[in-house]
Amino acid sequence: MDLRQENEIVRLLTEAGIAYRAARSPFRFLGADAIWVADDDYPRARALVESEVRAFESMARAEWNAEWIDEHKGSYVLWLWNRARRASFATILRALLLMALVGLMLLYPLAYVL
Repeated sequence: MDLRQENEIVRLLTEAGIAYRAARSPFRFLGADAIWVADDDYPRARALVESEVRAFESMARAEWNAEWIDEHKGSYVLWLWNRARRASFATILRALLLMALVGLMLLYPLAYVL
């Protein structure tokens, strides 16, 4: 859940009068942020969150479809090229490092066979 969506959910809970507590994970990669509500308010809060998620999903899908047609012309090659063009040096370096590690993991067992 991105920050924009989380803020919208918090706003909906506040407007609905549902008491909540937001918890942020101190570990970005190992933990997860959470919004806690009382057991009695859970069904109402879940319905609000699900409706917000459905609205966000349809909006994001419409944006992606428009971008896919207008910017990428329905081509995966153009999509990949645009992503690579916008990527920072650090992102490209991370991707190359990841590919090298995966390649190493695939080739390592061959050292025992040969």
